[in-house]
Amino acid sequence: MADYTNLPTKEFSVRETFGIDTDMIVKGYAETDPHVPPVDADYLFDRNTTLAILAGFAFNRRVMVQGYHGTGKSTHIEQVAARLNWPLVRVNLDAHVSRIDLVGKDAIVLKDGKQITEFRDGILPWAVQNNIALVFDEYDAGRPDVMFVIQRVLESSGRLTLLDQNRVITPHPAFRLFATTNTIGLGDTSGLYHGTQQINQGQMDRWSIVTTLNYLPHEKEAGIVLAKAKAYQNEKGKKIVANMVRLADLTRSAFINGDLSTVMSPRTVITWAENAQIFGDLGFAFRLTFLNKCDELERPVVAEFYQRVFGEDLPESAANLAVTA
Repeated sequence: MADYTNLPTKEFSVRETFGIDTDMIVKGYAETDPHVPPVDADYLFDRNTTLAILAGFAFNRRVMVQGYHGTGKSTHIEQVAARLNWPLVRVNLDAHVSRIDLVGKDAIVLKDGKQITEFRDGILPWAVQNNIALVFDEYDAGRPDVMFVIQRVLESSGRLTLLDQNRVITPHPAFRLFATTNTIGLGDTSGLYHGTQQINQGQMDRWSIVTTLNYLPHEKEAGIVLAKAKAYQNEKGKKIVANMVRLADLTRSAFINGDLSTVMSPRTVITWAENAQIFGDLGFAFRLTFLNKCDELERPVVAEFYQRVFGEDLPESAANLAVTA
């Protein structure tokens, strides 16, 4: 049996570390590492999602986090890893990621003054052999040839066979695998997520835990924004932030209903609050932070949301467009 190093040895109380009422203890690392994500001290953990992710770390379960864009799926996994001091690497499985990127390829290298061809491992063999939490973002957008490679490591034993190298890689005991998806592996019937694929049932069955992360309740999100943008921590500022989150909620409802193709994430709301401080103008900051990212045909709808919440017309509002037309 291989003599593995870098095994998790420090015990973390979930109650003390994450503020969740449970006696669960999870092992992590005493010291940090260049691949450990930075801790966000103000991060708010969702109980169910956090417990699912922690089970992945503690019991080597394959965990899939599903939810709409902007709910913070990847960030949630990152912040759990950050507190456990667990090295983490994210890979976005868009259409440009190929099997070669994942597995590796032959490369010409210089050795003893001579050019030779040598196989260089891709991200997957490297991660499998180390104490890495590998996160596949946009998992349901992966190409079929890529997905079949990943399927090999989804078993808990998860040995990775590299056929062209005649190698069988046994995973490091502290290797962990996570994924985030916008759909639940059934393809996109809403039209919101172009490029997503159906995930075959054999592969879905290998994900031992699937959890859903929804947008935060209004009060909790407002609390996060206030924790990040401390200048708003007064009576007037709290009302402004509450309205900003209300506007974000309107864009999310429109996004879910298919009326908008762009949505305000909690991160966008925080950036808007910060930009409003820079410019001293809430409406101008909103246009620069979010409105200009929207499709031109959808901007009047978003400007109408702003008018509804703040009682102020933006240049992009339908009323102003009608006057200038």
